Amino acid sequence: MKALIRRTLRLCGFDLRRLPSGWWLKPTGKGTIDLGFDDFRDMRRFTTADRPIIFDVGANVGQTIQKFRKYFDNPEIHSFEPGIDTFAELKRNAEGLAGVHLVNCGLGAQREAKTFVENEFSDMSSFYEPGDAGWGNITHRREVQIDTIDHYCEQAGIDHIDILKSDTQGYDLEVLRGAENMLRAGKIKLVYLEIIFEDMYQGSPRFDEIYKFLVDHGMTLVSFYDMHYRQDRLSWTDVIFKVA
Repeated sequence: MKALIRRTLRLCGFDLRRLPSGWWLKPTGKGTIDLGFDDFRDMRRFTTADRPIIFDVGANVGQTIQKFRKYFDNPEIHSFEPGIDTFAELKRNAEGLAGVHLVNCGLGAQREAKTFVENEFSDMSSFYEPGDAGWGNITHRREVQIDTIDHYCEQAGIDHIDILKSDTQGYDLEVLRGAENMLRAGKIKLVYLEIIFEDMYQGSPRFDEIYKFLVDHGMTLVSFYDMHYRQDRLSWTDVIFKVA
């Protein structure tokens, strides 16, 4: 419903934005490039491939798969989910879908076995222990396998990635470090990830560390999307970077 209201307002020449103090309705102005309004529409705008290769890192139960298939006609999606029970649900939701490859492992900076901290809320599970701002109860700590994007692409014969989506509850910088070769070669065209500003996970990186890493590897910031606030401050948001 919120997206529909926003689209209707855009047709009338206005943009609806959420600020810490409330909602702000502002004119868009003629000739304005409509960025930062719809994350998936912006990804579609910057992706020209007929069959885009998409990495869905932290697939959870397949929510993002459905959105990518809605916005792209013929995507090839590689979905990675380390949780055992969560991956079983992901398989029930997405197995057999054309062009979807399901992989039961995590991605990180190096190939190794690592403890995965599973939460009663599966979208809060992480390779980091929960911090003071986290929520939910830990149900399991399991050792799972971690691969790197560079190694996976080499083994699978993938020479580029059109969209790298990463939502790994604070572990995204490690995912990016495991794609360093692909990034340096300019073979990842767009990065879409979650940025967390609160202490939800112990040891998770700051936004400036992620920003520096991506800019140093030839990416530029496009926009922030779907900002969430807690206690009158920004808690987390999604962001898109693209090749400069």
